Amino acid sequence: MSFGDWLRNFFSQKRNPQLEALESFARDRKGVEGYIEPRTATQPTTLLLVDRVGDSARAPVREPQDGAAFCERLGIPVYDAQVIGYPQRMVDFESGRKPDPEALDKTFEDLERRFSEPDKDTPNN
Repeated sequence: MSFGDWLRNFFSQKRNPQLEALESFARDRKGVEGYIEPRTATQPTTLLLVDRVGDSARAPVREPQDGAAFCERLGIPVYDAQVIGYPQRMVDFESGRKPDPEALDKTFEDLERRFSEPDKDTPNN
């Protein structure tokens, strides 16, 4: 990160305490992804964070690049909401269909176990 990027990031955070709340959201949850929402006639450009169960938090950012830099700094994948859309888990969560986090943990553990096992159908070369 260049000094200019660092300086811009420093002042962006100072002028936007809501990003501190997003940082806390991202650090306290699993499977967080970022979505840059474009500026509209009534809303500023915002950064939306969505966790693995669909809970979300958002905050305004000056420029889309500020939201992308924030996500990059925290190691969060970031998408353009105007291009990608919103994740189905967020839609489900907001409509009251909330998944069981423990069931998600078991599903992910099973997937990790299956991916770590050697494939019996693939010959060793």
